[in-house]
Parts: sequence; C-alpha cells; structure tokens
Amino acid sequence: MISVIVPTIHHTDLVKHCVHSFIHTVHELPYEIIVVDDGSPAAIQEELARWAAPLQVQFIAKPHNHGFSHTVNAGIQHAKGQYILLVNNDVFFHEPGWLHHMVATMNSDAAIGIVGARLLYPDMTIQHGGVIPTAKGHFDHRYRRQSADYEPALAVEDMNAVTGALMLIRKQLLDQIGPLSEEFFIAFEDVDLCYRAKVHGSRVVYCGTASAIHAEGYTRGTTKANKNPYWRQKEMEARKKFWMKWGGKIIR
Repeated sequence: MISVIVPTIHHTDLVKHCVHSFIHTVHELPYEIIVVDDGSPAAIQEELARWAAPLQVQFIAKPHNHGFSHTVNAGIQHAKGQYILLVNNDVFFHEPGWLHHMVATMNSDAAIGIVGARLLYPDMTIQHGGVIPTAKGHFDHRYRRQSADYEPALAVEDMNAVTGALMLIRKQLLDQIGPLSEEFFIAFEDVDLCYRAKVHGSRVVYCGTASAIHAEGYTRGTTKANKNPYWRQKEMEARKKFWMKWGGKIIR
C-alpha cells in the first residue's frame, strides 16, 4: 500500500483540489490518504475535517505551526503503507498512470529508496526535472521552463536529489535512516533526505515518465515580495544549516 501524505496550512480549496485530482487519476493501486494541517485557524481545520470524513481521508489537525518536516513526520507516524508518497498541497494530477510509473521505477531495483517526478507549471512548462546544485551555493531544478515534452526531461535516471513536492519513498528506508530532519523548518529537508539516503547506499531516481502540475509557491510564495517574512527567514536559516551540515558536498 502507498501512504499519501499531504501537508497543508491556511488552505482548503487547494488541498481539496490536490486530493480529488489524486483520487481521479489513481486506480487499482492500494493507497491511504493522510492530510496533515500545520496549525491553521480552527475554522479551516474544521472545514477540512468535515470534507475528509466521507472520503475516508485521514485528517490530522496540529494545534501549532511546527514546519514542513514536522508536519510530514506526523503523517508518517500514522502511515501503514510500504511506500510513503509526499505530495505538496499545490500539486495537482492531470493524467492517469503517473503513479504506476513511479512505483514501477521503485520496484525495478531494491536499492532504489527515493523516486521523484517531472513537475510542470500550470502553463505546461517544466518546473522540476531533478534537483541540481548551482554556482551560488544553492540548489535549483533542472529544465525549468522547458516544454513539458522536452526529451531529456523524459528520462529515468539517478540524481543527487529530487524535490519533496512529489516524492515516493520506500518506508523501509525511513525506518533505517529516520524521517525528514526537523532541524529544517522549511526548505532543504528534501535534499537532506536524499543525501542521507545516498550516504546509506540507496539510489535516488528521477522518473521523467511520471508527471504532475505544481503551482509552485502557492502556499508560501516565491519571491521576497509575496513571501511571508517569517517563512523567508526560516528558509534562510535552513539554507545555512544545510551547508553547515554537508559542507558544500555534492553526494553522487
């Protein structure tokens, strides 16, 4: 079974769209859906709880905001599946078969511990084709703004890291190396997990045959102008912690 974990905060329609698009595009594969709210106002949590119940979506309402990693880990604690699928609340699924591609990739080699996917902007250009280090001591996504069918982005290949916005993880791997590190409130927790997996001896694979739409930054913004200053500060703290921890290494 696949345990689908959707962390969310301050949104109702966004997470509903995410979950309904998942249900409409995934067939035959057994799964459970766990939505974890990271301390939204009571009215939002109550609405999500009412919506989740008839869908048999497990809803976990956290009383306080503890960050992305803590929220995902709260979902993992309730997960019963062999695989964990992390899904941002601003990811939407537009074509059937995408999850079959990710699971088939995972099952092709017992050494594969993490599988990522090709993510597209709503205008159908590429948002994520794997995570790569940049010259500025940061990370970015390959193939940004290339067309959705850009041939190199359709490959299935090993990467140093993939985004946690849509990430399939072997549960056994988390049992061995631990869940997302809560030293990262927002950002870098996904790259850190990939690095820890590779140090452990597991493969991290980008699956370009699986695609979804990612309205990047819909929850917390993408620029200094539209991003909550508190969350931006937390991102900068996470970046510093990552580089202190890994010393600028690229884990291949």
